Amino acid sequence: MRPPVPTALAPELEALGLGARSLPPIEKLDPQALRGVMKLMAKSLHAKCADCHQEGDFAAQTPRKKVAAKMWNEYVAKLEFVDGAPLFCDSCHQGRKKTLDRSDAKTLSRWMDDNFVARLKRKDDKEHGCETCHVDMQMRFLNKWSDGALP
Repeated sequence: MRPPVPTALAPELEALGLGARSLPPIEKLDPQALRGVMKLMAKSLHAKCADCHQEGDFAAQTPRKKVAAKMWNEYVAKLEFVDGAPLFCDSCHQGRKKTLDRSDAKTLSRWMDDNFVARLKRKDDKEHGCETCHVDMQMRFLNKWSDGALP
């Protein structure tokens, strides 16, 4: 597992007319900016369009599209590094679709405390802790997001 790093894609976001430190909800992006953002997401995860989109119907909802939208809205748009550096998909994913080794829960918990709780903060200045991401400590929230079980 690699610790998160400030985004290297801030210039590309700015070229799309987006400030890396003040990103709007993904639903508010105009179509041209959204297409550009999707390319940056794919670059961040070393993914292809078909990894998230349904072949032949790019507008169709898929589990991965739901997760990507939630991660944008709940992490990228709401968190930053404690020094104010911007966070984007590449900050955590660093060219990988999966970022966490879940084989040892204790090690993972300690790593997340050191890297996500200690190194990141909420942009709204509210208290930041495990609950910021783990909605009411529902640890399998990504699965719930893809199922549409969480708002």
